[in-house]
Amino acid sequence: MSGRKRFPILSLIPSILFVLMLTLFASCGDKPTATDMEPGNGNLSGKGTIDPGASAPFLLGSVSDSSFAPGRIEIWAMDIAYDSTAGIVSFDVQLLNYTTRDVYPSIHFVITNIIPGTVSVVDFDGVSGDGFPFFDFSAKLGSDNVLSPGERTEPVTMKFHTVEARSFAIGFRIDLGPLPGGGMITGVVFRDDNRDGVRERCDRCEPGIAGITVVLERDVGSNDKVILRVRTLRDGSYRFAGLREGVYKVYVVAPTDMWEVTSTNPLLVALVKGPDGQVQNFHGANFGLFPINEPIPGNVLFGPIIIGPLSHYGTLLDSTFANPPSLLPVVYTYYLEVTEPPFMRPSRGVVDSASAWINDKFVFSYKNPFPPDTAYFAPQKIELPDSLVRIGENGIRLFTDGSEDAALMWRVLREP
Repeated sequence: MSGRKRFPILSLIPSILFVLMLTLFASCGDKPTATDMEPGNGNLSGKGTIDPGASAPFLLGSVSDSSFAPGRIEIWAMDIAYDSTAGIVSFDVQLLNYTTRDVYPSIHFVITNIIPGTVSVVDFDGVSGDGFPFFDFSAKLGSDNVLSPGERTEPVTMKFHTVEARSFAIGFRIDLGPLPGGGMITGVVFRDDNRDGVRERCDRCEPGIAGITVVLERDVGSNDKVILRVRTLRDGSYRFAGLREGVYKVYVVAPTDMWEVTSTNPLLVALVKGPDGQVQNFHGANFGLFPINEPIPGNVLFGPIIIGPLSHYGTLLDSTFANPPSLLPVVYTYYLEVTEPPFMRPSRGVVDSASAWINDKFVFSYKNPFPPDTAYFAPQKIELPDSLVRIGENGIRLFTDGSEDAALMWRVLREP
């Protein structure tokens, strides 16, 4: 017979209960941890916790994506400081390339989540195509402007606003630029006023549309796909760069309650190597959209709208606009933009006076200082007072008067 002792299972219950109690106690604190965040999905996404009391550099997280390259990119944070007067937590971040490939600009560190929601990101460098704030590492790659395997970036300072020095968790992803030397697919998403699917070739015909999502797909075997997404620029243009030879499916994703797609969608594009061995580019992957309702670009809250003696609205307009909440508690600066209309009238109008009110506050006044009909309006962009533009509905009143053809174009916009 064996000499081992046998322990009844009941003797283990007190130990199990003790471990469960410790686990429950540890989970009851209000200190957020990285486990509170959604897990990364392998597309260079990650999560980490910022503790304003930390004094030594620490690994904030690491990200990977096998479709990008084997290995990982580590994110290190250091030099955490808390300004109690401004309520700002600041710290430096460096990226370490532990993958097998060189990384080229652009490199954007995108903030996708913050816990708790009372913490907000400030002084960020821009907004990603899907609406999240990012910090830009593109100019922090050293003299050769390349982040090679084993190298680290120069530090980038990140800032978050919090009313107290407390820990908070962030979700993030890293958006990387394309490999150099590959092929390129470019095009324009345009307003197809005659609905023929073809862009008219003249300066003012069928202009491009900003902020529309374009998707590129390529099958890579085993039912897997490489999927890239971009948003069109101000002139409606877009591009996918650093592409290998092969067949790609390109298609536009536009809100169906606002746009009807008039061009072939999706569009199949074959990239091949030329005599020089380089992948050839494909230009002209254009997509036409016909407006069902007039769209408003994501950062424009009101307008553009034209007010003047011969405009549809006359010289005075009372209206409203909505300021939707952000995906994250970020800080925006709001502006009133006043310009002349971009098209030519029979004769250029002269504005003698103009005014604007937002939420019953007088925010803009213009009086032509010269004799009537002898001076033209200079474009103006006026920063609005903090807290003037509310989340939700806002009231606006606009006034433009002058010569018979006088008109001004008004917009309210927000920028990070």
